[in-house]
Amino acid sequence: MNLRWAAAGLMGLVLGCSCGSSTSATSAADASVKHDLLRGVAVIRATQDRKRLETQLGGIVASLRGERGSTATAERARKVGLIGFELTRKGVRSQIDFSENDRGEVKAATRDARRADRYLGNGADRLRMAGLALGIHIGLLDGY
Repeated sequence: MNLRWAAAGLMGLVLGCSCGSSTSATSAADASVKHDLLRGVAVIRATQDRKRLETQLGGIVASLRGERGSTATAERARKVGLIGFELTRKGVRSQIDFSENDRGEVKAATRDARRADRYLGNGADRLRMAGLALGIHIGLLDGY
């Protein structure tokens, strides 16, 4: 757990350092990255159906892949956010596997539960880092 916090702090420091001007107006590309990040966070918080969430996260990942930030900070935030949504999607897939495939299989259930916890925790950490780079406080995501 301490290693994860140290890595999160280091990544936050890296994301906080940018080459561009901090006083420039937000471009349309940067606003689009910020919008997708906020939309994805809202989807994670609001969607209880895991299969539906997995599908919606796939759309957000596709949207972020098609964008580019106009500043170095926005581009790094986009990349970290993309990783965060991909990890969260893997965690959701592991939750689905746990509920659908592991009834009565203790070893498989334990594996899927651990995998889901790891992916969801790492995904939430990355999404918070991306938010910090864009000046957004994200907080907890579905308990992570």
